[in-house]
Amino acid sequence: MLELPYGIADFSRIIKTGRAYVDRTSHIRGVESLGENLLFIRPRRFGKSLWLQTLAAYYDLRTADEHEELFGRLAIGQDPTPNAHRYFVLQWDFSWVSPSGSVAEITAALNGYVNTALRNFLRYYRQHLPAITIRDNAKDTFLEILGAIRETAHPLYLLIDEYDNFANEVMVRDESVYSGLVHGVGPYKELMKAVKGATQGQGLERLFVTGISPVVMSDLSSGMNILVDVYQRPELNSLCGFKAEEIVDLLERIRAADEKAPAWTVEEARRTIRDWYNGYRFSPSSMEQVYNPTMTLYFLDHLQRYRESPRQLLDDNLAADEDKLRFIGQIVSGQQALLDVVQNDEPIEIDRLAGRFTLSEMMDLSANDVTFMASYLYYFGMLTLAGETRTQKLRLVPPNLVVKKLYAEQIRRFLLPEGRDRTAADAPVRALTQRGEIEGFLAFVEEKVFAAMSNRDYVWMNEHGLKMAFHVLLFNDISYMVFSEPEVGRGYADLCLLRRRDRPSPVLFDLLFELKYVKLAALGKTGEELRRMERKDLGELSLVKDCLADAEAQLHRYRDALTKRYGETLRLRAYSVVALGFERLVAREL
Repeated sequence: MLELPYGIADFSRIIKTGRAYVDRTSHIRGVESLGENLLFIRPRRFGKSLWLQTLAAYYDLRTADEHEELFGRLAIGQDPTPNAHRYFVLQWDFSWVSPSGSVAEITAALNGYVNTALRNFLRYYRQHLPAITIRDNAKDTFLEILGAIRETAHPLYLLIDEYDNFANEVMVRDESVYSGLVHGVGPYKELMKAVKGATQGQGLERLFVTGISPVVMSDLSSGMNILVDVYQRPELNSLCGFKAEEIVDLLERIRAADEKAPAWTVEEARRTIRDWYNGYRFSPSSMEQVYNPTMTLYFLDHLQRYRESPRQLLDDNLAADEDKLRFIGQIVSGQQALLDVVQNDEPIEIDRLAGRFTLSEMMDLSANDVTFMASYLYYFGMLTLAGETRTQKLRLVPPNLVVKKLYAEQIRRFLLPEGRDRTAADAPVRALTQRGEIEGFLAFVEEKVFAAMSNRDYVWMNEHGLKMAFHVLLFNDISYMVFSEPEVGRGYADLCLLRRRDRPSPVLFDLLFELKYVKLAALGKTGEELRRMERKDLGELSLVKDCLADAEAQLHRYRDALTKRYGETLRLRAYSVVALGFERLVAREL
């Protein structure tokens, strides 16, 4: 059995226990050349902590005797830099700081954590540094330790992990508390000012900071303006994350280690990982895609242990991103950005990715420019780069089906704010997916979803809004792969739900929809008149009949193409659906 490092960010432990390790140490020399004070941004659970632990093991003066064991078989071990094992290494991980409470309470938590980290640092290097009294103020303790370090032959390398973790949690909960931490003489800003001062000949020679977004760093302003932003550098695009060929290699090693012949094939597993954990691009100058390592290892670990794909493809460790989407949803422009992603399935286009921007800039409701919001979604891994337009605008799209699931769930909350309504959707969805009965689903959409849409002026009142409603109500990552506008039979179907090929349910149908929208004015009827009509009579209206016929002609072509592609494994039910304004629905099965 291949020992996978799922959930393990301890580099030394991974190497010493012989776990699978995707070598990233070749980047160490390049990182050194980029500068001495660096800021590196990546989404949550993207391997940042493991990278910092790799740096810690490489630069720590106390691990010199372990160099061959740790790095001998890795890229940097074949060609080490002069800085190997030259530093005192101090690590701060601000995910340990509680974000709860007032400014004073969070200040106490921050101060307590930093002092604890400094106390452990002194204990670790007690053979190299004198005994130092821990002060009440962690900043004072830090400055005194720097004084002792300057008396030695070794400078300090400070590694800060999750620099914005607690601040981001405060941001989405209480803007005033957040401001009290990072603005003026806020405690977090004052601590970072001390770090900045330490780089100016006070013993701190190198600084590497990781986080999720640059928003907090921007709000700290002069507190940390020494950092060089390297997170969009093309040479670091694959620093954290797996390349496609590395995933294939891991799959082959897992299959080879299985004493029995597993039912799955490398190609089948690769396709599933591609569809659900598709590649991210972090640099506009790079064409290389990388996959989220935590999601990939989650899948591989389950595949190896149980010899099948996981039932739930969203790792619960990433579910916290929903909180960020709810925060974005509080902002009008943010709601529209979320809706656009699912609604029209077109890339979001912006002139540039905002490198530094403050919370106030992002929340400026008067701003029509979506640059800040799209950039924020990009930093959190909810959008990724997908090339440029002919006018050199950057195109941003959801990276994979797992992220689309997060969008769909958030938009369901917009459309069905009452939890009981979301639960009530389960029965008509089951009737459609298990028995092909669409009437109950149409009635639910009319009664609950159309009512919500009519009261929300940010929803496009056309077929895109209809597609969004069907998309978010039917999205189910346990049973289906849900595709909006997939290319099928030399055309683009509106919505296609294909049973997961890695674990197909024998009782569910594959579903295909072609959606049309007719304005009330074109029908010459009021909404009240339409609501009084029977659904079968609505289908006899001449304009509706024409739309149904047009949709069916498209469905024939799409169905034939899908049947040719999937053969007898396909259990397809295809429907043409016409919306009469946002009042009524008519559907006909092919």
